Amino acid sequence: MPDPAFRTLSEEDYLRIEEISSVKRECVDGFVYAQAGATNAHNLICSNIHFALYLSARAKGCFVYPSYMKVRIKTSRGIKYYYPDIAVNRAPLNPDALYMTQPCLIVEVLSKGTHKIDESYKAEHYLSLDSLQAYLLVDARSRVSVIHRRTPEGWVY
Repeated sequence: MPDPAFRTLSEEDYLRIEEISSVKRECVDGFVYAQAGATNAHNLICSNIHFALYLSARAKGCFVYPSYMKVRIKTSRGIKYYYPDIAVNRAPLNPDALYMTQPCLIVEVLSKGTHKIDESYKAEHYLSLDSLQAYLLVDARSRVSVIHRRTPEGWVY
């Protein structure tokens, strides 16, 4: 019998459990990872970016979502569910939606514990989304930001 720590969840089980969970957890190809709490600096940066985006996004018919809306990404290796710090979607989501599949902007605020994942695996998965136009990484410690923008020629950094 496999060790329970290495058992994967089906997509349906993950969504069912996550909907009632008191802890946010991301799911990568059936493996579930709890999300750590955030520092005050992290939360303030997220709040400021959300505030800065909100009015201009709404004026263009877009919707800005904080970190409690998952993004679903289907790759050749499986399904991933991530909780970006901020995601912008061009169309309103169904009120019962548990996730979005076509964000146009994703923002991740980097921390000591997450920066390697946000800059590598998540970046690769986010940039595979046809709808995505920009991926913004904000380093809370160094105050440096990097934006990946989609152009007709491809992604520029």
